[in-house]
Amino acid sequence: MATITLSGGGAQSLPPPEDLAAGNTGTPGVWRFSSGAAGPHVAITALIHGNEVCGAHAAWQLVQTKPRPARGTLSVVFCNLEAYSRLDDATKGDRRSVDEDLNRVWGRIDAATGSETYEMRRARDILPHLQGVDVLLDLHSMTTAAPALGLVGLAPKNVAFAKQIGFPALLVRDAGHAAGLRLIDRAPFGDAAAAPVAMLVECGEHFSREALVAAEEAVRRTVAVFIGGERVAPAAPQAVIEVTQAVTIQTDSFEFVQEWPNMSLVPRAGTLVARDGGREIRAPHDGTYMIMPASARNCRPGQTAVRFGRRTG
Repeated sequence: MATITLSGGGAQSLPPPEDLAAGNTGTPGVWRFSSGAAGPHVAITALIHGNEVCGAHAAWQLVQTKPRPARGTLSVVFCNLEAYSRLDDATKGDRRSVDEDLNRVWGRIDAATGSETYEMRRARDILPHLQGVDVLLDLHSMTTAAPALGLVGLAPKNVAFAKQIGFPALLVRDAGHAAGLRLIDRAPFGDAAAAPVAMLVECGEHFSREALVAAEEAVRRTVAVFIGGERVAPAAPQAVIEVTQAVTIQTDSFEFVQEWPNMSLVPRAGTLVARDGGREIRAPHDGTYMIMPASARNCRPGQTAVRFGRRTG
């Protein structure tokens, strides 16, 4: 793998899969840099989905600096190495996973199963390196153009984390997906009473220059604050949007009534936004945000079609 074509034109060099996989911990794709001094353990995860390359770009830039933390420990984890290794321009839309979504397995990982997918095996490899982490930054991208979004779950501590690094401008409080537990929702990150914090940053559209830049910014700020002990000003005023309803697809005939851009605002309650078989799906309240509506190719039963949100802060 050398370059990938960006959605807005031009090309971007990507780190070779074998370089990411080398690691320095004995586990492929896992890198750790320790100061030997007291301080937080910060983990940056990229490539939970193999075609979300902004995270690989930003995290690999960090690894190449051979960081020497002044305090604490820094871990960088490149997750779905197999899906990423199959990525090319012709198939980049299909390289999200190998067998299943790696960001839906974290509630099942502790249960013994007879046959396991690549993603479940990979999650078991990664998990020991995430135990004891104090701060988790999980880097992703989206199928459509949108500003960067910080998904912070429901625990207030994760909103505070996002505000501490001052990025991104839009923070989304949500309960995740019916299809399975995300990494940021797994205990202790999703436990409001536990100290460790986590945020999933949707950096922008897949393969966009904007997503690459946003991933770099998220990494820079997280390292500066928690490893460098710096204070940083917000990149822009931050707003909190709370998910009021997640729409899970129930039939094979789901369709939106029109194209809804990511983070578009539906002014009036009751506006028809989609149909799912005989079920009409309407905006639940005035000022409804359409958060990450699924593309037509991803509208399958059991998947999240869209999350409705309302600004609360």
